[in-house]
Amino acid sequence: GTPEDNTRLVDFGHLPWWSHPKLRLRMWRPLASALMALDFRLFDTDARLHHVHSLLWFVLLLWAVGRLLWRTLPPSAASLSLLMFATAPCHTLPVGWLANRSSLTGSALAFIALERALVARERGGWHKWSCALVSVIALLCGEYALAALCYGLCLYALAPARTEAEAPWRARLRLSLPVLAPLALYLMVHSLIGSDIVHSGYYISPMGSPLQFARAVLTRVPVLSADLLLGLPSFQYNTGSPLRNWLLSLELISPEVWVRLPDWSSVHVAIGYVALLLGLGLYWVHRTQLLEQRAPSWLYLGALASLVPCAGSLPEDRLLIAATPGAYALCACVLLGAPRAFRHASSRKHKLACALGWLLSAWVLVSSVTRSRDDVRNIRASGEIARAWCLNADLPKVDAEHARVYVVAAADFNTAVNLPWVRLLEQKLAPPLSYRRLSAGPMPLIITRESDRSLVLNVLTSDLYGTAVPALHRDASAPVLVGEHHTLPGLEVTVLEVMYDNPSRIRFEFDRSVDDPSLWFLVSTAQGLRRRQLPAVGEQVQLPYAQYGDVR
Repeated sequence: GTPEDNTRLVDFGHLPWWSHPKLRLRMWRPLASALMALDFRLFDTDARLHHVHSLLWFVLLLWAVGRLLWRTLPPSAASLSLLMFATAPCHTLPVGWLANRSSLTGSALAFIALERALVARERGGWHKWSCALVSVIALLCGEYALAALCYGLCLYALAPARTEAEAPWRARLRLSLPVLAPLALYLMVHSLIGSDIVHSGYYISPMGSPLQFARAVLTRVPVLSADLLLGLPSFQYNTGSPLRNWLLSLELISPEVWVRLPDWSSVHVAIGYVALLLGLGLYWVHRTQLLEQRAPSWLYLGALASLVPCAGSLPEDRLLIAATPGAYALCACVLLGAPRAFRHASSRKHKLACALGWLLSAWVLVSSVTRSRDDVRNIRASGEIARAWCLNADLPKVDAEHARVYVVAAADFNTAVNLPWVRLLEQKLAPPLSYRRLSAGPMPLIITRESDRSLVLNVLTSDLYGTAVPALHRDASAPVLVGEHHTLPGLEVTVLEVMYDNPSRIRFEFDRSVDDPSLWFLVSTAQGLRRRQLPAVGEQVQLPYAQYGDVR
């Protein structure tokens, strides 16, 4: 987060040269960070034991959600909704990616706090203090707990009053203090210690950029809703949909007409609003068709509310851990109750509503299970391939501490950032003096040798939006400009041309000859990252789209 930190991270490839100079990615997750530090103290680099630790938190999350569902739903609906939650695709990445464990820890403890809140409403006394304490611990695990604790606010605002004294809004506000006070304390401390997101196009801080966050809510919440209820993967909002290429391959629409149509992100948001309407329709079926299986209103509305804090991050299904229990509880109630309601419905309209509600809920169940299965396979395969890709790469093995390595175009994020560290852990090879990437993405390039010490890189595609801006390391308010200059140890970078606010032509000037043996230039090939001799002065070479082959 400091300029000094960023300079060091840019010099070793963790941040690219185009990162905003004032970029700050400072999450406040003290307990989750402490647990990771404990893992390394106890297990060193034995990843299997780190994963066992994550799996234990996943089991605790299932137990906490199960306790909450059994307190609020009939047994059959609670069982089905817990089964749906356990097999949901939102768990794949948090369980499989150790760095995302904070989503498991924060969510598990937050749902325990919610169960304590239910007990406190019934019994009062010390239970409200246990709810507050567990809420504080959950928030110490990170911002994922914010989404789950939204259920608590909906509980106190919408749950039927147990006594006349609970009915006034002031009384409800006082009763909500076990959840509301920890949330307020967390936001205050988070702001005071400077933990925030600044100048990132991937994350948006609701406190640092409230207007930008509000705009993101209008787009990202519908996208997450489409993932939750329609099974449309939310990551396609940023990466695009394979449906586009399939439609183009049918040649039903000419490319000239296609480029005039709205881009996929706009279509994705529109589908998301359809999903929100379908969710409201499902809720209407649940409340009006006299289903025997009923979920309380606060549970479903809490699921909707939990999507709002998630708008601070680019949409991915891993953000849906908090929303899934409430949404799936509604689906489970409709799945179990709609057939009987259909038989006893007095009109065709009600019969149609029950049938459509049941079909939507069944689709949620089927798509959830199949996507989870595919995601588990994909994350395992991609992890193995990325590891092999790193270990197979050309890196200096002798005198590495004096070598500077430049990846011309990385095919994936793992090799762009983590390659030297994988080699250090797996093969005990010392990392090079520096490890940097030159291009913002795996795009086709022309490299021209201007002089003995300088190269010019031209990007051969107009598909540049989002490669550097807006992306993880730079937000849309800070476009890359012509003439922009960056100085790194041993390297000067000058932007010569831009397209859609992203660099399209860049000059790299080195402190020594490009042919110096201490400089390593790596190119992505089907055989892995390979060192390449660059052209002579005045000549150029064209590189294709960076490949990411299976080198196992």
